[in-house]
Amino acid sequence: MTRSAITADVAVVGGGIIGLATAERLTVRGLTVAVIDMAGIAGGATGASGGLVRAFDLSPARRRRAAAGLDRYLRRGHRGTWPAVCRQGSLSLVAHNDLPRAAAAVADLDASGHKAEILTAADLATRFPALNVPDELAAVHEPNAGWLPVGPTAHAMARDAGPRLLLIRARATHLLTSGSRATGVRTTVGPVSARAVLLAAGAGSTALAETAGVHLPLRTRAVSYCLFRVAEPAGLSSLPTLVDRTTGAWLRPWGSDALVLAGVSSRKTDVPETVRPDVSPEEQERVRAVVRHRYPQLATAPAAGGVTAYDAMAPEGDGEVCARTGVDGLVTATGWNGGGFKLAPAIGELAAARLQEEAAR
Repeated sequence: MTRSAITADVAVVGGGIIGLATAERLTVRGLTVAVIDMAGIAGGATGASGGLVRAFDLSPARRRRAAAGLDRYLRRGHRGTWPAVCRQGSLSLVAHNDLPRAAAAVADLDASGHKAEILTAADLATRFPALNVPDELAAVHEPNAGWLPVGPTAHAMARDAGPRLLLIRARATHLLTSGSRATGVRTTVGPVSARAVLLAAGAGSTALAETAGVHLPLRTRAVSYCLFRVAEPAGLSSLPTLVDRTTGAWLRPWGSDALVLAGVSSRKTDVPETVRPDVSPEEQERVRAVVRHRYPQLATAPAAGGVTAYDAMAPEGDGEVCARTGVDGLVTATGWNGGGFKLAPAIGELAAARLQEEAAR
C-alpha cells in the first residue's frame, strides 16, 4: 500500500545496529529520523549477531571505537535503559608474533581506563581450565567485557530515540536527488523526503548508492551461528567469550539451557542477503572441527540449532563513515565485516555528526 509522502530531517536506510545507533544520536540533536527497513528493527544481519563486545583490537583506530562502544554498553546507553552487558569477560587469542602489538594495545586500554591483561597459555590453563590453548598462543583478557542480547539492545536504542524516530517497514528502491544533492529515498510504500540520507543497509547499500551515481563496492560473506548443548554446563557461568584470531573461531555462553554459541569465519562470499533459523549439518561440523580445539566439550556436544546469515565486506576489509563527494547530503556507514555491533555506539556518534552537518548545508 502506498502512503502519502513522508518528510524527516534524515532518512536512514537500514534498521540494524549501526542505523539505530545513528538514529538515536540524531534525535538527541533534535532531528527527526525516518528509519527504512523491510525487516524492521534488527530484522536482518544484526539480529543474527553474536553480540560480543570488547575493547581490544590490534588496529588503533578500531580499538578506539571498540573501547568507546564498550564504555557506552557498560553504561547501558545514554539513559541507562539498554540491557546490561553479561560481564563474563573476553579472551582474544593472539599468536606470539602479535604479542608486541597486543601488549601495546593493553597498555593503551589501561591508560584509557579499560582493564586488560596479557595471559599466557599456562595462565589460561589455571584460570579457565575448560579451555585448551597451545603454548604458542597468548590471550588478551578483558574482565569487564562480554556479550549482550542483540535484539533487546537494538529495540532499546529505538525506544531511546523517542517520538522523533519513525520506522518505515518498506524496501528502499532508489535515492532521490535534486541536482547534486540527495533529497530522500524512494520506497515501496512511497517517497521519503529528507535533508540528509544515511546508507547503513549492508551490502544492499551498493545498489542504492549506484542510483545516485556513487560507487560503493561491498560483498556479502556467509556467516553461521551454531548452538551446541554441552554435557557439563556447570562451568558456563564462568566461561568467557572467546575470539581466536589465529583460526577465526569464536564462542560464548548462550545464557541458558547448557548452550554454547559458536562460529568460525567463512571464505564463502556473494551469498544471498537472507537470514534463516537453521544451520546445515555440514556447517555445524565445519564449526565444530575448529572450535573443539579451543573448547574440547564441543567435540561431542550435540548441535541444538543456530542461524545462517551474512555480513557485508568492504574491499579493504574495514568499514567507514563517509560523506560522499559529488552527492551532498549522502553519508554511508557500511562494510563492518561482521564487527559492527561492538563499534556501533562510536559509529553512531560519528555518523550522526556527519549527517547533522550535511542536513545543515
